[in-house]
Amino acid sequence: MKRSLLVALLLVASSLVVDSSAQQVVKKRIGSYVENGNVVVAEANTTLAVDIVVETEQFVPGPYAKQAQRLLGANAPLVDKVIHRIVKSDVAVAETSSYYASESVEVDNCCEVANIEFPKVLPDRLSKSPLTDEQAADRAAEQIYALRTARLELITAELGDGVYGAGLESALREIDRLEKEYLELFFGKRSVTYSHQRYYVTVKPAEFEKVEPAEVVESAEGAVASEAEKPAEKKTKKTAVEVAPQPEPKMLPAKYTVARFNSKDGLLSADDLAGEIIMLVINPTEMSYPESDVKGNLFYRYANNADVTLCLGYDEVMAKRVLPIYEFGRTVSFVKPAR
Repeated sequence: MKRSLLVALLLVASSLVVDSSAQQVVKKRIGSYVENGNVVVAEANTTLAVDIVVETEQFVPGPYAKQAQRLLGANAPLVDKVIHRIVKSDVAVAETSSYYASESVEVDNCCEVANIEFPKVLPDRLSKSPLTDEQAADRAAEQIYALRTARLELITAELGDGVYGAGLESALREIDRLEKEYLELFFGKRSVTYSHQRYYVTVKPAEFEKVEPAEVVESAEGAVASEAEKPAEKKTKKTAVEVAPQPEPKMLPAKYTVARFNSKDGLLSADDLAGEIIMLVINPTEMSYPESDVKGNLFYRYANNADVTLCLGYDEVMAKRVLPIYEFGRTVSFVKPAR
């Protein structure tokens, strides 16, 4: 019973936290006014920062890849490739430090695609005597087995009498490096790098759905003249005009094309149709604002806590946040308090 009550209290507390964060009030004074002796002309605009981190995997096959099965007993990839993946993304308001995107997107390693091509003179070339690819592969395979034998003999103390401590560790590291270098001649080189791209999106004023004009209904009052009466003798009609209440127009979601992406080329420009669209969607939410005073001379722009979603294509959600958007909010006027 106590456990059930505790779970219920936790659920209520968590819901209160969510509601309070969703209904946070973000406002900004607008118009011209004097502050600290200076004339300020302020507007309330929103710019969103979209951060995208792309992982790039590059592979180059080894020059002896075709001989790997024969000499080492394992198949090696024969085709080079470059694959891009989006591994992290976020969206935030650029002007407000508490929502700044750089706080939520951290990139440990940002760099260009590494150059992992093999040199023209391969590291296993030890003489100027010409060799065929098969002969060079044979020698490289023999060297791999020789390195492994030397490592085992060092570990078991059968080789290198008196090699111990830091000297032994250094020798083993060098053997590991040489073995990796020779194995890459068969199985190729693989590199993984990361790149970070930031896009800025200026939010445009909200658009509203079309509202049909209000219907005007006329209701007759009093008697209507009979057909027998002459036109001059007809009684005047009195009509009451009733106007149907005008519904408040609904704000439409805003959509922006941030960039495009495909696994072959990575991030592309927004107008490059070779990639899948990366779209930013802003959906305004229902909010209550203070009432304006018709005599007010103090103006504030209240932001709307909109649902902002970053999508890859039309289905895959990359990031989703609730952010204050001034363009979807409301301007409220107050009476400036007397000093």
